[in-house]
Amino acid sequence: MPHSARRSMATVRARYTGETLQQAQAGIARGARNHGLDTCAPRQHALRAFLALAVYNRNSEGAPPRWWGAHTITAYTIHVSARFDDCVIFTDTPWNVAHYFLSRQAEEYVVPGLRAVCACLDHYRLLHVPTGAVLTIRGEGTYEDQRTCAEPCPGSIHERYLSVGNPLTAAEESELDTVPPASQSAQVLLAGLFTRTVLSAPDRSWTTGGWYYAPPGVRSAIPYQYSGSRMLWGSGDHWMLRWTGFPNAEFIASALTDETIGLAGATAEPSGNDLVVRYGDTELRLVEYHRHLLGSTPLILSKVRQE
Repeated sequence: MPHSARRSMATVRARYTGETLQQAQAGIARGARNHGLDTCAPRQHALRAFLALAVYNRNSEGAPPRWWGAHTITAYTIHVSARFDDCVIFTDTPWNVAHYFLSRQAEEYVVPGLRAVCACLDHYRLLHVPTGAVLTIRGEGTYEDQRTCAEPCPGSIHERYLSVGNPLTAAEESELDTVPPASQSAQVLLAGLFTRTVLSAPDRSWTTGGWYYAPPGVRSAIPYQYSGSRMLWGSGDHWMLRWTGFPNAEFIASALTDETIGLAGATAEPSGNDLVVRYGDTELRLVEYHRHLLGSTPLILSKVRQE
């Protein structure tokens, strides 16, 4: 892709993701002909699918990863910048967000298998031991030097955490053994769900909004419910995402299937009161609690207004 075409694609991508132009360009390879959110090394697909399980399980009805606590990152202002061999979470509070991924020395794990490569106040670079993939958490507005963090930067406090030299603990191995296997196409679809945690259509017709509150100007958004649970679980090619309140099931389906920013080849169709997203042989059933009971978003909003 010529430089000008790559820049144009990055401009379009940034309108949906909230990235800066520079951040979006870093996720689009030279010669590529797509937005780059799903173009990555296989180990990145594996890591992002794993992180989807970490983030989309919450409260009493969530599957076992709810205990890891990573679901809390959706309460922060974040956006995800997907790269070919890195996944970068930008936030104005990098230390707080990293706290929900990294385990401290002599304490129980948070998200099993993550190790600190570098830990500075404005950026954290993490290695996921089981997949060999990298996750970076970086402060908004910080300078990105692609040469840094192959090893700890000066001033790094990585030794306060379980770092790369620490092997998996018995507790981590036990927890990882409980994670159900996912097919290759399921990994791609679940990875796409994670990279679209914070995504909005430029015309505000849909948004995932970080799975918290809808941004201003979004029409027909179901109110967020703080006490609501989330559950993402399944096996092989069959998965279910169940939650209560915002974001609308239609919004999630749109984020995954939108012709501009969606996962190429993914489709969505109604199934009873739910929506099912399909990619290859994989299906992800979207079950928003109120829609599941009432049948449509207009009925939900009508009920909310009556109350």
